[in-house]
Amino acid sequence: MNVRKMSKYLMPAVIALLLTDAFAQVKTPAGFDKPVFLVSETTPDLIYLQWFSKGDRPAPDFMPLRYEGDNPVEAKGVKAIMRSADTTFYSFFDTTVLKTPRQENLQYFMVQLDTNRIAGNSSSITLISPMGSRFWFISTKAGKDSKMLGINLEWALNGNQSVQRIEIERSQHPDKDFSLLATLPADQTRFTDLEIKPDKVYYYRILAVPADKNQTIASNVIFSAAFNPQAPAPPWLVRSKRLKGGVSLQYRVSDAEATGIRIYRNDGITPELRVVSDLLRPNDSLLISWIDTSGTLSGGITYIFAAKTESSSFVESTFSELTYLRPKLSLPPEAPSDFTVYEEDRKVVMHWKNQGNQNNIIAGYWLQRQSEGEAFGSLLPENEILKINSFTDDTAEPGKLYIYRLFSVDIDGNRSAAAAIATLRTGQSLPVPPFALQAVSAGAGIQLEWGEVSYDGLSSINIYRYERGKAPVKLTSIPGESTEYTDADTLAGVRYFYYLTTTHENGMESGASEECSCTR
Repeated sequence: MNVRKMSKYLMPAVIALLLTDAFAQVKTPAGFDKPVFLVSETTPDLIYLQWFSKGDRPAPDFMPLRYEGDNPVEAKGVKAIMRSADTTFYSFFDTTVLKTPRQENLQYFMVQLDTNRIAGNSSSITLISPMGSRFWFISTKAGKDSKMLGINLEWALNGNQSVQRIEIERSQHPDKDFSLLATLPADQTRFTDLEIKPDKVYYYRILAVPADKNQTIASNVIFSAAFNPQAPAPPWLVRSKRLKGGVSLQYRVSDAEATGIRIYRNDGITPELRVVSDLLRPNDSLLISWIDTSGTLSGGITYIFAAKTESSSFVESTFSELTYLRPKLSLPPEAPSDFTVYEEDRKVVMHWKNQGNQNNIIAGYWLQRQSEGEAFGSLLPENEILKINSFTDDTAEPGKLYIYRLFSVDIDGNRSAAAAIATLRTGQSLPVPPFALQAVSAGAGIQLEWGEVSYDGLSSINIYRYERGKAPVKLTSIPGESTEYTDADTLAGVRYFYYLTTTHENGMESGASEECSCTR
């Protein structure tokens, strides 16, 4: 940030606070994400400071304070709040510093405020040294390098001063243990410190050694934390699980600088992946578990999931391997409709509406049958379902009442809570009488012959005889495969009339065959 350019557009009397919907009020101000100092810059006109916090609970306001003597007072100037992803930046321009008595060091900190200006978390104290810059240094600046692991230092000297060389001192503390880092020509105004660790704050003093060898002039203390621009390793999936209406994912990170991961998911239609989680931080085992039950997931759609690692330097990795998951269906499927049953050719034929044409979650159908006095039983082999919307029951017996129960089965194997039910009594199969009956007189009596009778369940053939004016009498029953019989109990000169019937195994008797007559 170029403070000198920005300062021309800032009005000291105006405090600019940028609020968005992202700044949600929490139950207590202490619940805000903790603020951390990020960077500072000093010019003859103002001092610029910036803090930041990470998380989904940023403060909607803040108060910058500066120590005057032993007492902290609110520093006046221009402040702003900006948010990027889950990081919130709190910026402050102190435009009143030149009106204060000259101090060797200025101490700043900030306090978070809620919407009622109740104080929450405070940052640590930051030490700023403006004295040297007012006469020798026009500006000083420290900031992280955007392309490599390094901190860039920049400064500008008053042109009226004659300098022999520049020395850079560095420390890990704001007010002690500074040691010489580099010696530079007098005309150099930039230096990059590469001997650093990422995400660690380093403090610097720039020393101007006068040409007349008078006392060396030190700049104010400036500091920054560098970041590692190298992308971290992507996370790898440990396990995934389908849930009702959602999915569960567990990832592991392996990069030492990983602060967490973000989960990405497509919409189930296009392949574009969009972030669907905040930054998820690993536990002590470097594992991160996440459950997606957003309510927008459909059990009939397969989604693509992936994750990215974010380093402590806010650099993202490439995507992890893609994971394809479909949530479990939250509700059972609807029962079948338009279930019709009828008998055809001694078989029971069933049809119903094909639900799969309107709903891709339907995998098939499960069919049960119950006959009188028995429990329901499946008409299908174990663990099988019907893939089509029709079925023929060729095991139904004639003359029985059957109840058929039809369930829908979804792609997760769930059956519908209700069933479509149809009832049918099969028709009776009437026994067939013998045919082509003939009678002739023989030496032992009257010989009867007929054509062979064959049908399922044939039990016996019944032979009836009568004389004119008398009632028929059943002579006998013989095996069903018989085709002849001799009536020996006859009288010479008497005319006898004969007809035959058959009997089914269930006891049902057929109608009479055609009659024939013969005289002994």
